[in-house]
Amino acid sequence: RPLAPPRAAATRDGDRLDAPSSASNSSRRVALGGAALGTLLATLPTRDAAVASDAGDWSSPGLAAEDPLPDVKYVKTGDGLVYEQVNQGAGEPAKAGDVAVFHWIIRRANGYFIYGSIDCGIGCGNGDPSEYRLGPDGNLIAGLDELLTGMRPGEKRRALVPPALGYVRKGMEPQPPEFGQKRQVEAHANEPLVFEVKLIKTRTKA
Repeated sequence: RPLAPPRAAATRDGDRLDAPSSASNSSRRVALGGAALGTLLATLPTRDAAVASDAGDWSSPGLAAEDPLPDVKYVKTGDGLVYEQVNQGAGEPAKAGDVAVFHWIIRRANGYFIYGSIDCGIGCGNGDPSEYRLGPDGNLIAGLDELLTGMRPGEKRRALVPPALGYVRKGMEPQPPEFGQKRQVEAHANEPLVFEVKLIKTRTKA
């Protein structure tokens, strides 16, 4: 799908966002994104790695990270979620019952962009973060709930969410706002999906 024309980086609530601004920046994200996802998938079973072997369209927008960690560390949880912590946050970690305020980007496992909450043009939101309650009383997909729990404000993580921790039933969140994007999520719900999330803050009340 065609990408939107480049836009300048936006700032909202002190959260620097990264939108494509030049060919060199785009190329750098392609290299970094493809390499990171390739390393991420190396920890997975062969079948999932084969599904996501194509680097895909990594020139689409991503979330910026202040002070990225020098050594990328990957974590694989017992239920199959694999993620990398991109940078350190600060403050109290998010926990069940909190309302998490965060930006998110979703791609197919081959890297192709579906939606981002950041203001980056066609296929993106208006820059307003999403808000969802964490824990059993919330309606987030299990993989994203697990990913956000324990994150500190300002922290960014990138994850490969297996289908069993994804959109296992209709109505689960988060959802893109437009019909076509919702259809894409539904059509690829049986595939691993790549999420980038950046926690902005947490609240104790909805």
